[in-house]
Amino acid sequence: MDDASAAELSRLRARAYGPDADLADDAAARSRLEELEAQLRAEREAQRPSVAAVSRASEPPADGVGARSVTPGGDTSATAVGAEDDEVAATSRVWELVHTLTSRLPPVATAIVAVSIAGAVALTASIVWGLASLPVISQTTASRQVATLEVSDDVAIPEGFFGTTSEQAIAYEYYGLLIVHSSAGGTFFGDDDCLLAVDTDNVTADGQGVNGPLYYGCRTGAFPATFEVALDSSVPAELRAQFPEGGALQFVLHGDRIGVFWDGGATPA
Repeated sequence: MDDASAAELSRLRARAYGPDADLADDAAARSRLEELEAQLRAEREAQRPSVAAVSRASEPPADGVGARSVTPGGDTSATAVGAEDDEVAATSRVWELVHTLTSRLPPVATAIVAVSIAGAVALTASIVWGLASLPVISQTTASRQVATLEVSDDVAIPEGFFGTTSEQAIAYEYYGLLIVHSSAGGTFFGDDDCLLAVDTDNVTADGQGVNGPLYYGCRTGAFPATFEVALDSSVPAELRAQFPEGGALQFVLHGDRIGVFWDGGATPA
C-alpha cells in the first residue's frame, strides 16, 4: 500500500472509530474503508512466509553457524509458526485501533486507555477459553407446572410425625400424598427448609415410621427444597389416577407454597 492510500485509510479509520465518527452516514466512504482494509489484509497475507520457506528456515545451516539444538520429535512446525503470526497480526490490529481511538487524547489519558484495553483483552481471552473448555449441560426439560399447593388448615400432621409437631411444620396434601414442610429440625428433618412426603395411608400409628416409599429434599444454598416422585405403582392410587403411568412429578418449595411440575411422561433419552 502506497503512502497516499495509507494516509487515506488512516483518515477513514478516524472517521469510523474516532471521537467525531461520521462514517455511518457516508456509504461511499464506508465502502472505500472496507476496500482499503481488504487491501491491507491481502498485502499482509502476501508478506507472510510460505510453509516451505518456514520449513527451510527451521533447518540448521549446513556449516553449523547459528544452528539451533533440536530435540528428537521436537521440530518446529509450520502450523505453530502460522499460529504465532496470527497472534502477532491480531495484536497489531488491536493496537492500531487503540492508536486511532486515542490519537486526540492527552498522553496520560492515552496511557490509561491503553492499559485498560490490554487488561480487558487478557481477561476476555481467559473467560472465552474457560467457557469454551466447559461442557454445557442444559437444565431445560419438557416439564410444565400442573399445580400450586397452598397452606391448608384441613391438612393435619400426624401426631409425633418424625419428631415434628404441628407448631413446627406446615402440611400440604396432593392426591393422597402428605407433604410436610419444616425448618425447625427434628428426628428426620435437617436444620434448614426441608420437604418430606409420604402416602397418607402408609404412616404408622405412632407417626414415627412409614410403610412404603418416602420422598424428601432440603434447601442447599440458593437451591430450594425439591423432591421427585416417579409415577409408578408405589404412589397413592388417587395420584396415579391423575397421570398416565410413567414419567415423574417434581415438587419445588417456594416460600410457603409448593409448585408441582410434571414431565409429561417423558422417558430418558
